[in-house]
Amino acid sequence: MKHYVFLKFKPEQDLDEAEKIIRSTFRGLDNALPWFMNPCVYRNTIDRDTNADILATVEIESEEQLTTYLAHPLHRAMAARLDPEVERRTTFDHK
Repeated sequence: MKHYVFLKFKPEQDLDEAEKIIRSTFRGLDNALPWFMNPCVYRNTIDRDTNADILATVEIESEEQLTTYLAHPLHRAMAARLDPEVERRTTFDHK
C-alpha cells in the first residue's frame, strides 16, 4: 500500500528545516524498518492557498505496518517537532 501525507504549514514556518527533518526521519525509518520502502519527500513549487507545502510518501505492505510506522519513536519524534507548525494535514492510503 502507499501512504501519502500532505502538509500545509502555518505562515512564516521554515520549510527548509521541515523538509530536512522529514527527510532525515525517513532515512532513519528506512534503515530501521525493512518493509518501509521508497520514502519520498516533495516540496511544492507553486504558492497557492490550496496547495500543500510538503508531500511525503512511503510504500508499506499492510495496514498493520502502517500502525507500526505511525507508532515508531522516530515518527513520533518528528510529529511532535512539526505538529505545532502544521496548519493542515491530509493523509491518503491506497492498496
